[in-house]
Amino acid sequence: MVSMFLSAQITLGEGSTMVGKVPVDSYWEYSYSQQIFTKQEINANAAGNITGLKFYLDPAGDITNSSDWVVYLGHTSKTEFTSDTDWIPASDLTEVYAGTVNNVNGMVELTFTTPFPYNNTQNLVIAVDENNPAYDDDRVFYVHHLNNVPKSSIGIIGFSDIDPSDPGYGSLFDYRSVVSFMGLTASVIPACTSVMSPANNAVMIPLSPDISWYPSPGATSYKISIGTTPGGSNIVNQQTVTTTSFTPSSPLSLDTTYYVRVTAVGAGGESLGCTETKFSTTLSSPLNDECATAAILTVNPDMNCGTKTFGHTFGATDSGVAVDPCSGEADDDVWYKFTATSTSHVVSLSNMISIGSEESYSLQFQVLSGDCSTLANVECSDYDDLKVISGLTVGATYYIRVYTDGGTGEAQSFDICIGTLPPTPINDDCSGALLASSFPYTYTQSDAAGATNNSGFLETCSNSMNDGTWFKFIGDGTTHNIKVSMPAGSNFDAQIGVFSGACDSLVCESAVDSNGAGSVEQISVPTVAGTTYYVNVGHYSGYTDYLEGAFTLTINKETLGTSEVSKSKNEIRVYPNPFADVLNIAKADQVKSVSVMDISGRLVKTIESPSSTLHLGDLKQGLYVVVLNMKDGTQQTVKAIKK
Repeated sequence: MVSMFLSAQITLGEGSTMVGKVPVDSYWEYSYSQQIFTKQEINANAAGNITGLKFYLDPAGDITNSSDWVVYLGHTSKTEFTSDTDWIPASDLTEVYAGTVNNVNGMVELTFTTPFPYNNTQNLVIAVDENNPAYDDDRVFYVHHLNNVPKSSIGIIGFSDIDPSDPGYGSLFDYRSVVSFMGLTASVIPACTSVMSPANNAVMIPLSPDISWYPSPGATSYKISIGTTPGGSNIVNQQTVTTTSFTPSSPLSLDTTYYVRVTAVGAGGESLGCTETKFSTTLSSPLNDECATAAILTVNPDMNCGTKTFGHTFGATDSGVAVDPCSGEADDDVWYKFTATSTSHVVSLSNMISIGSEESYSLQFQVLSGDCSTLANVECSDYDDLKVISGLTVGATYYIRVYTDGGTGEAQSFDICIGTLPPTPINDDCSGALLASSFPYTYTQSDAAGATNNSGFLETCSNSMNDGTWFKFIGDGTTHNIKVSMPAGSNFDAQIGVFSGACDSLVCESAVDSNGAGSVEQISVPTVAGTTYYVNVGHYSGYTDYLEGAFTLTINKETLGTSEVSKSKNEIRVYPNPFADVLNIAKADQVKSVSVMDISGRLVKTIESPSSTLHLGDLKQGLYVVVLNMKDGTQQTVKAIKK
């Protein structure tokens, strides 16, 4: 992972040509990133001055529109970022470079006017703020992985300039830049290397894998161990290798997880405390390939999926059972069965990974009743990873077949779970809204999955939503701040709707769905003394009745400034949603421009000075993020579905 081109230069990640979104995301107008490099991997011989940095990229890569950089360095005790807002404060960073950069033969080199004193006791953070108001066609900067550090860097992108002192919500990455620290000299004891291939937690690795790793400066050889348990060496025990790759002399076993540790050896000694890489080998054909050999699933008493069952479709064959009325090609179906303990259960798929020779993106399932000779359709997944199956008979056996929606060569591995819905919450309906009578008010809704959609979707606000669970409070003339947070690992994509009026005649005050699944949502609402306000927490979708997940609601009170109150009341309605060819904007005169992004974050259309009618018939069907760039400098974001 580390190499040294010159005596006063330490390079991390030499040899990697994988591209990523750090130090800058050249695919976007503006970006800001922070990356943590540990003391152990830098492996300097002593404290010293960093006189410059080098970043490496595709020699042919165009960064003309990604070249306005401000670079910061700092010390940190962090080894990784803990969340998408866990930025290292700007006050802990020192600006070391500001100016225009260029790609010179695959390298961006920065020389500092004032060197940065690295103390060689803490970890180092590099922050890069890119300010060019345009973007390039591709991501071109080389990055590398550090084993077992899944949150090595954090980055944020945007259409407007990003403030490093308050970046907002970013994205976490499991890689950092290939980078050189100028002015530092490596220790005589070589640093730990990191396995380049197979990647940590990789699956479907061949039985005779080519294991390769990054070079380490000063290393004259390496010792490799391979075992079937953490820290084990029962397959290969401290075998000396003089190159940076190794293939076991005997093939490994099918369906087996292996652990690899590589130690660098040099004149000064051996690297210490090196971490392992874990990978799993190619899977054998599934035993539950046919209905008659269906695997038995455990029915969980709740929605927590405490018991999941691993499965895969690699090597599975067509069972010959018609998929109709469900869709897709069930030519690689595998079978499961369970005994119902309730009239409703939830079937969910998770940890889906494409493992075939062809890339696969869609995994489906079908629930059937009867026996293997007289199967009858109960429910189709309709491309959902999670589905409520209702109308079941307690004690009856039901079959589930799982398959990829594609042809020969496609296969996926997955975990399957049968869950049980909680009872309907007491605050399922607006009329049963829980009263927040004292503040701060906090309530954890652990039974949200049992919520019904009552009389249908809430369409009072411009961004409609599921009818989830309800709360209410009495206004007193101050602004109330409402926050919804989800437990770790949640895939609940919440929306908050705030209403006044009465349950049978709600009036929209405001609504928010600014972030993705599992992320925090927050909204501030100015109140009128004596007015009752209703708060609904539901799934963001206004067209499909999805399950709500567990969440914690917090309501606090504070007084906002005039501009903040105006912002919360100045909601722009975008309709209809879903739309066919035309999307309408209410109060279009307040909108400076519109940016449309696909679900991957790719900008697909920009409309300057829009009219009230957006013609979007050229877009493909799917989910889009529509960003309204307001004339007052604010932004409003709406998720819209193209039918």
